[in-house]
Amino acid sequence: MVAGAIVAVLLLGGIFWWSNKQAAVYATDDTTLCPVETGPVAETVILLDLTDPLSPAQHTQLLAWLEKEIDDAPRGTQFTMGVVSEDSADWGATSPLCKPQDASSANSFTQNARLIDERYQERFLKPLQSNLSRMVKASGASRSPIMESLQALVTDTPGFVTSNVPRRLVMVTDLLQHSDALSFYSGGDWASFRRSAAYQRMGSTLGGAEVQIYQVPRSAEGVDDPAALEDFWLRYFEVQGAHAPHVKRLGDL
Repeated sequence: MVAGAIVAVLLLGGIFWWSNKQAAVYATDDTTLCPVETGPVAETVILLDLTDPLSPAQHTQLLAWLEKEIDDAPRGTQFTMGVVSEDSADWGATSPLCKPQDASSANSFTQNARLIDERYQERFLKPLQSNLSRMVKASGASRSPIMESLQALVTDTPGFVTSNVPRRLVMVTDLLQHSDALSFYSGGDWASFRRSAAYQRMGSTLGGAEVQIYQVPRSAEGVDDPAALEDFWLRYFEVQGAHAPHVKRLGDL
C-alpha cells in the first residue's frame, strides 16, 4: 500500500513536471504569438506589387499559393507583409505575427484542442488573411519602386536582417522596376544600374534567404529587352546574398 502511494505520488509529480515543461515550450508572446523560449524559428516576408487588377483566375490562384505558404511554414514562423507603392509612406512591414500551434498537434491529455484552434483562427489566420485581402488589390500606381519597397519591408521586419533562422522572401510582382534608381521602361538593365550611383546604395540584407516569386504577367511594351528583367533580378539577388529565385507565373489561359 505504501509502495503504491509512492508510485502514485511519483506519477503525479512526473505529470506535473511534464505539463510545466510543455507549457514552457508552447508559451508565446501575447502580442506577436512568437515562442517565448526561442523567438521566431523562421521568418517569411511577403511583398505585394500589384499595379493593375488581377483576373479572377489569377486572384484565386494567388490566394491559394499564399495560403499554402502559410500552411507549409513551421510553427513559430514569423510573417510580415508589405506593398510596392510610389508613396514611400506606404512602405514597411505589417505588425509581425508568428504561426502558433494549431489543433492538429494538440495533446489530448494536457491541452484543449478547441481553445488552441480558436486562438489559431482568431489571433493568427484571420488577421493574416485580412491583411492579404486588403493588400492584394490594384494600386493603380504609375511608378513601381520594387527594390526600394523590398528593402523597406525587410529592414522594418524585426530580426530579418540579422537573424540566423531560415528566412524566406515571397514576392508577387511583374518584376518591372520603375523608379529613379532604375527603370526598365527607360532602357535600364543590370549594366546601366551597375554604373549608376544608385548601385552604391545596395546593401546585403538577404543573405541566405530563399526567394519565391509569383510573377504577374504584364505587357512589356516600352521595355527595350524583356530578357533583361530575368538577368537583372538574378544578379540582384546574387549581390544581396540570397538563393536564386524560384518563379511561378500567375497565368489565366
